Amino acid sequence: MREIPSSAAHPNDHQSTARSIRIGSLQLRLEPAPEGTLVVRLLGREIRSKQAAELAYRLTDAALSCRGRLTVALEGVSSVPGEWRDAIEDLSRRCEVMGGALVVKGLEACRALAPVKPA
Repeated sequence: MREIPSSAAHPNDHQSTARSIRIGSLQLRLEPAPEGTLVVRLLGREIRSKQAAELAYRLTDAALSCRGRLTVALEGVSSVPGEWRDAIEDLSRRCEVMGGALVVKGLEACRALAPVKPA
């Protein structure tokens, strides 16, 4: 019989293992990366308006687990709603407040967003 080391990671620790979450047709894959960063891969064809709020909630939760050091990679996503821009801007501010930074990869998927209106 083989012994398993007792230093196993806590199940809620983002460093323990990658995990997946499904929001409608989107799949979120959370993958720990070096130096406490968390990579969230969004797999799917589009982010729908009704998914944006749930997605923002899940990404904020992910950012809390890694003290704001978060990378979001849009993989295969070719369509995003305007709500996505608002969610990403808010998430970026939250990451900065936590002492981290948000990196978004795959911005070519966001070309269809309406331009930001000057304040």
